[in-house]
Amino acid sequence: MKKQQYEKLRHIVVVGAGYGGITAVLRLAKKLRHQNEVQIHLVDKNSYHLLKTQLHEAAVGKREVAIPIEHLLRRRRILFHLEKVKSIDPDQQIIHFQKGHLAFDFLVLALGSKTNFYGIPGLKEHAFTLETLTDAQRIHEHIARNCALAASEPESKRRKNLLRFIVGGGGLTGVEVAAEFADLVVKCTIDYRVSLADAEIVLIEAGQHLVPHLGEALSAKISKELSAKGVSIMSGTKVLALTADAVTLSSNMTLETKTFVWTGGVHIADIFQDKKIKTGRLGRIRVDACLRAENYPFIYAIGDNALAMNPETGQPVPTAAQFALQQGRLVADNIYAYITGKSCKPYAPRVIGEVVSLGGHLAVGWMALPLLKKITFVGFLGSLIKAAIQRKHILLLRKESRNWSMR
Repeated sequence: MKKQQYEKLRHIVVVGAGYGGITAVLRLAKKLRHQNEVQIHLVDKNSYHLLKTQLHEAAVGKREVAIPIEHLLRRRRILFHLEKVKSIDPDQQIIHFQKGHLAFDFLVLALGSKTNFYGIPGLKEHAFTLETLTDAQRIHEHIARNCALAASEPESKRRKNLLRFIVGGGGLTGVEVAAEFADLVVKCTIDYRVSLADAEIVLIEAGQHLVPHLGEALSAKISKELSAKGVSIMSGTKVLALTADAVTLSSNMTLETKTFVWTGGVHIADIFQDKKIKTGRLGRIRVDACLRAENYPFIYAIGDNALAMNPETGQPVPTAAQFALQQGRLVADNIYAYITGKSCKPYAPRVIGEVVSLGGHLAVGWMALPLLKKITFVGFLGSLIKAAIQRKHILLLRKESRNWSMR
């Protein structure tokens, strides 16, 4: 594209190819396919769309969770930039990369979040995290190596330390990781002929309940199912420090381990120059009802990046994939509305439900039904619903892109 032609266009830039970002960019391309004066850009540091809600399965080698960006953008008028954002100048409307920059007329921020280590000594240096595809692969390879080492370790204590897998954080991700570890340990002991009695899965949660936002009843069911799978749950316990060989807890206990996975919280990285964008708790961007940043109506934030408020409850919308998908669609519609001279639509979150995978064919959760009713479920039905939810996202991506299929 010639420079003169490029400068005449209006540029819409979506930063982040996660659930919200990929939904927004594909919907924009579809709605603006006849608007030749508009150029759409997608920026991401990876060349794939990551199914992040399934990373816990990738960590135990059960599933492929990356869809190549080229499959999604093929034959779409979208320019992809394989770049890591260094900073954003909202006044000059420029995104700076390590090398080069990109100007924008509209910006959609869908960068997701980063692990929050809360300044706990040794946590950043020694804990495994589960943010990226590389993280999942590292965990999988590490566990396989530890199982192999344990098989030839004659000393009982060292063998048990190799097979003690600890998860810090009893939220959604932590619970799903612990459940998958429980299944993996059984396979590990069979494959490497190690005694199951030498293996241990420990889940540490600072609060009194696992996945507390689901309510005490579902939390109790989750705890019961995890215990039945052999997971030791330590609630009301904080992580105080971590080394390469042990974790120190607030209960005055030290557990020796070679595997500690931290899922205890997130925060949003500050990439705006001079802190000009107003942010709230955990660095989430304050947005209006149409998901536009305060004082910058041409900048939109979605997913983890947006401090979107639920108009019915007055509370922040949780950081969950279902809300990122809703926000991605809405922001695309609102940018299209602005370009075509129409009014934007306010965001009203729709709470569909939530399902927590507990490994194998087991899940716990709830779903909203008409007339403000909801049902809860435990077991095989839950796993079917979880699979259906995951498949729905794939089907929606196929509908928007119309040119690829999962293999």
